[in-house]
Amino acid sequence: MRTVPTAAVEIRPAGMQDIDKMCEFVEELLMKWDARATRRDAQRVYEHIMKSPDLGLILVAETLADITGGKKAGLCGFAYASYEWRSEFGGEVMELVEMFVEQAVRSAGVGRSLLNALIVHGRERGIHRFSCQVHPGNSAIERALESCGLDPERRTVWSLNL
Repeated sequence: MRTVPTAAVEIRPAGMQDIDKMCEFVEELLMKWDARATRRDAQRVYEHIMKSPDLGLILVAETLADITGGKKAGLCGFAYASYEWRSEFGGEVMELVEMFVEQAVRSAGVGRSLLNALIVHGRERGIHRFSCQVHPGNSAIERALESCGLDPERRTVWSLNL
């Protein structure tokens, strides 16, 4: 997969060297979502996905220039998408499972760059549909999704924690 650079960040596939930073980021998400999972659970998922690329893709965003207000360049976000086969859409689909952008670079286009890179990858792979679920009140992700051409669908998600 090719990288998708912007003026300030480079988007690339995640490597094992990125897991600690991704887990640091995900701790904030897990708390925000009031999730039952832990940092260790997330680490197991990320390692499994990286070892089994047919299950999904994790991309990271790395700052190339000082867009962080004096902070040292480095990993500033990630996006994890999973693959699934769905007859409803005529083949393989991709769903954004998690995305995190460090507070210091939010509103700098990092999230949009991650989303666009996933969409490019999906097209190259022959994916039939790209989707995600958004927690209520997360207007930042909604703006990024809209800017990438996604439209909201009205479905009700039902679930049971096992």
